[in-house]
Amino acid sequence: MAISKKLRFETFKRDGFICQYCGRRPPEIVLEVDHILSRKQKGKDSPENLITACFDCNREKGAKDLKIAPKTIQEKKEILKEKQLQLKEFYKLQQSIQDSIQLDIINLGINWEKLPQGKESVSEHGRLSLKNLLRIFPNFEIEEAMEMAWMKNHIKDENKFKYMCGILWTKKRQREEQGE
Repeated sequence: MAISKKLRFETFKRDGFICQYCGRRPPEIVLEVDHILSRKQKGKDSPENLITACFDCNREKGAKDLKIAPKTIQEKKEILKEKQLQLKEFYKLQQSIQDSIQLDIINLGINWEKLPQGKESVSEHGRLSLKNLLRIFPNFEIEEAMEMAWMKNHIKDENKFKYMCGILWTKKRQREEQGE
């Protein structure tokens, strides 16, 4: 019975489309699926008993028994599982960071509205600005700049958010000049 096309390509994908004996890959060679324990020796067509091999290596090996899968396959399988686990955890961390940033933006927007004369809510553009500012400044520095902006009576209310951003960018530039 022939190995299904799906199982063949799953084996190729698992092994990175590389011959597990010689390390060559297409288009240099044509890949095949080899049985670790041959069918003659009652080896099954299961993923654990299949390995990616090039035409030359597979013909050279013939029906010889490998006893066990080459270490590289087992190691690759473990490494792949570890990579998948790490990637899953990395994405969870990234989502947690994004959630935290969104919460900080909401809280800063609420604080902006609570300031004396702070009638205007933060616009969509303002929220994007806060997101960028949060990459550089801690919340308390942004809140201090908000308070400073609202203390400047000679600045129109509609320009106070821009003024607050200007305070922070000036602070960043000064830090860079001082080598902090």
